[in-house]
Amino acid sequence: MSSIVPGPQKKLEQEIDAARSGAKPLQPSDLNTSAPPQEELTGLDDWPESLRSAVEAEHARVVALATNRRRTADRVLPDVVHGLDQLLDEIADRLQSQKPGLFGKSSAQADADDDIADLLGIPTDELTSPGRGEHRAALRTIKQLRSQLKELETSHEHSKLTRLVTFVVRLAVVTDSAPESTATLAPIALDRYAKSSPDTQWDWPFDQKLDFWKQTRTTLTPNT
Repeated sequence: MSSIVPGPQKKLEQEIDAARSGAKPLQPSDLNTSAPPQEELTGLDDWPESLRSAVEAEHARVVALATNRRRTADRVLPDVVHGLDQLLDEIADRLQSQKPGLFGKSSAQADADDDIADLLGIPTDELTSPGRGEHRAALRTIKQLRSQLKELETSHEHSKLTRLVTFVVRLAVVTDSAPESTATLAPIALDRYAKSSPDTQWDWPFDQKLDFWKQTRTTLTPNT
């Protein structure tokens, strides 16, 4: 004798009936049979709350887009925008606290900046010692990025948001892990983004970016 397996709609009705009768609690996933279970990100326990929240929101958005759930992605988008806005605030605060000095860097600091610049995708021939003008320009660029975020919150241009996430999270990871490099490298990185300089990471899948962010934190903060 063959058994009849209920279809998705019938199964959903049965789940709701069971929940109403108290026989079985209704889970959020029961309401959307097409939504895959959300994979929990691991390895972020020691990350700053602002970074972790931004990355988790971005993960939810990327998963929704990958599974053709555009409305879900649109609903998550404000969380991503808020997370990036907070990260930009923190980067601006670090810039404000590290205004360019009158003296050059030591050779040891210069070598360290070379290594970190590579993590930010800055070519060695673009490495300079930003002055006060570049410092002010960097702060203006941050304001412009925050304005772009406000626009994206209503326009829902996901491809543009992906570029911003790629740039802002990477810069936040580096400046949080190696704050002494902020005054030197953040202005260059921000200038490159403002000029739409090529960035290979824009096309990386989320998992590859996440691995890079994790590895960067491990490299720059080996004792954490």
